[in-house]
Amino acid sequence: MKQRHKAWHRLLIIIGVLFISLHLFAEETSRADLGEVVLSWEEMKKMLSEIETLKQDIKDLKEEQAKAKKMKKEPLPVTYSITESHFSGEVKGKSAQFSAKFSVQILKEGWVKIPFFQNDVGIEAITLNDDQQLAQFVLESQGYSLLAKGPKNLTFQVTFRVPIQVKELIYSLSFIPPRAVINHISLRIPEKGVNVVQMMSHSQLIQEDEVTTIESVLSERDPLKLSWKVEKDSSINRKSQAIVHSLASVNKSDIFVLSSIILKHVTSLDKVTFRLPLNVEILNVTSLHIDQWSTEKLADAQVIKIAGQSDSELKIELSYRLRLSGLPAELAMPTVAIIGTDTLEGFLGVEALGNIEVNSKQVKNGVLIPAKNLPQIFWQKASNPLLYGYQFYGNTFSPLLNIRGFQEIQTVVANVDLVEGVTHRTLEGKSITRLLYFIRNNDRQFLTLTLPKNSRLWQAFLNGKPVKPAQKDSGEILIPMKKSSSQGGELESFSIEIGYITEVNKLTLKGDIQNQLPAIDIPISYLRWTLYLPEYYEYSKFEGLLKQVKQFSKTVKKHKTQINIPTQGEQFLFEKHLIVDGIPYVRGKYGQFLGDDIFLSLPSHTKTFARDKEYNRSQQVTPNR
Repeated sequence: MKQRHKAWHRLLIIIGVLFISLHLFAEETSRADLGEVVLSWEEMKKMLSEIETLKQDIKDLKEEQAKAKKMKKEPLPVTYSITESHFSGEVKGKSAQFSAKFSVQILKEGWVKIPFFQNDVGIEAITLNDDQQLAQFVLESQGYSLLAKGPKNLTFQVTFRVPIQVKELIYSLSFIPPRAVINHISLRIPEKGVNVVQMMSHSQLIQEDEVTTIESVLSERDPLKLSWKVEKDSSINRKSQAIVHSLASVNKSDIFVLSSIILKHVTSLDKVTFRLPLNVEILNVTSLHIDQWSTEKLADAQVIKIAGQSDSELKIELSYRLRLSGLPAELAMPTVAIIGTDTLEGFLGVEALGNIEVNSKQVKNGVLIPAKNLPQIFWQKASNPLLYGYQFYGNTFSPLLNIRGFQEIQTVVANVDLVEGVTHRTLEGKSITRLLYFIRNNDRQFLTLTLPKNSRLWQAFLNGKPVKPAQKDSGEILIPMKKSSSQGGELESFSIEIGYITEVNKLTLKGDIQNQLPAIDIPISYLRWTLYLPEYYEYSKFEGLLKQVKQFSKTVKKHKTQINIPTQGEQFLFEKHLIVDGIPYVRGKYGQFLGDDIFLSLPSHTKTFARDKEYNRSQQVTPNR
């Protein structure tokens, strides 16, 4: 603004200067009659420069004003509008199920988040009629919201449930609908003797036969609040009701179903029967309200009849089983039909036991719902996570399942963490070995050992206490094991110590030498073996399952042992990480001294050397690297 005033001020000054100059020019002309204008070139050039500068300032001012006018836009008063909202619901047990249709207009560009339902609403199904990539429902801590990208118009349907509170025979329903321009709500109550206690001001009550309908029109900020009760004097005429909660446990051989049945307002149990398919095996019927039950087979079904005293509410547990002839199989889940009640409703949960795959195919007269929406009692009874949930009404509910089995892989139930071995071999052809196993075991009864040829077991200990091994007909030794105790979620290890003697070849002037440990039937994580061989021999070219080392790669604490092994002779160290199968052994070559300075070499030629008194015999070993 200051810049604009400054430009206009400069324009007025220049106009004034021009006017005065022209006036002086006129005076000079009149005085001199025919003379020249008295105005220097510098003054004229300066004046023309001022005029050009003024033109540019005026041009810049106009561009600035046009730009400011272009940028100044009036913001949208709202970013979205819910233009249509229709609810149609029906009371079913202790909840009301609604089917709602919405039309939403997104007015701004980009993403918009629209709050829809609070957490007290349970959504069962959402059908978006538009591109789902540009519109999604999300569940947050505050409730359900719609994320949509505009500008565009959306139409969709939502099926949801609202809980009903019951206190002193008064039923109350309350929830906050989305902030639409107008919410049209219709609720049916299929009961006799309904007396509406509370409803909204813009509501209409319609009572026909055994159904009460409440129709309401709510503004964008009005919650829905309804209360009603069923008159006591009309309780005799109430509809009888059956509520079924069934848990189906599917495994490779059968489907086991446990059904909890609640009967309400049943005047006589003589008229109530349970129907099941002919191919199921009825296991048990239990209840505190019935005295006895019996079964009868018909042409197309088998019927369970019950006898006892009727009450306003009865609870019955029914269990049955369907045998599977083989997998894969595609079959209809066996469900119980209840004859003798006016209405039937319920839930079915499905869990899988073992290595099988269960897929839901088709559902007849029922709806597939998220398993998390099943009543809490299902999660308390199930031993595995629930795969599917169904909600149904009436006796014709029948879900179709596809069941596939998979081959089970044999897993390791025991493992040897460490094997600590010591062997002493003598010139006379004896080999004495002590092995200390540290084992973690789940459910194995024995440790099975295959001793080297010409070996006999000497001693065996379990956690330092003697045990009595057994021997199979094949010659394998069975050492009794214990089950590891659990501490902090991990299995603790225990020890098995054995000692055995092996008849081996006597050492001659030269030849091959082999030493072997027992093979066992469970994996070994780490084995370390100290081998003592007779002195005055040179040993070389050791090879086999175990690797010769100068020192062990893992340090383990010293363990108390029950068996003592001599430690004279030349010492050699061998180790191996992870032995799954195979026999731990090493094989090498040896040669003997023939005198104080002559040695019979392994490659069939002699060599001589002076023997020093301080000679270190361990340096005679030439490992095969």
